[in-house]
Amino acid sequence: MKEYLHRYKFLQDVVLSEVFSTIIHAELRNEKSVIVPIPMNEEKLKARTFSQVDRLLDAASIPYTHLLEKNEVSLGGKSKMERLALQDVFWWNGKPVPEKILLFDDLYTTGTTLRIAAKVLKEKGAKTIKILTLIRA
Repeated sequence: MKEYLHRYKFLQDVVLSEVFSTIIHAELRNEKSVIVPIPMNEEKLKARTFSQVDRLLDAASIPYTHLLEKNEVSLGGKSKMERLALQDVFWWNGKPVPEKILLFDDLYTTGTTLRIAAKVLKEKGAKTIKILTLIRA
């Protein structure tokens, strides 16, 4: 999985988004919550040329809604304590926030990214937030 993720994200092997499309589709096809992908910050998006999380959902034909934007803060390479100390990583984009949300990301390392995103959405009205990630490190 480490090699897969490296090739997919950093070598921009976009075709690899298809590898798990059947599994992701099977897992999410009957999901009643609104699926919200964890966004990339604009700097990383320009460098990588595609959003790896969006592309996984697109390959699986799963609809999603963007409710968050990400500041230029990078969580990669930070210790758990450094991650927990960060504030304002995400901001709400102003779209209506549904009561039931499923946050989707490619990689779960410490859970900090998902907790910070969930906190923003709860503050804006979400009642129930579930998470699903492709990989748990």
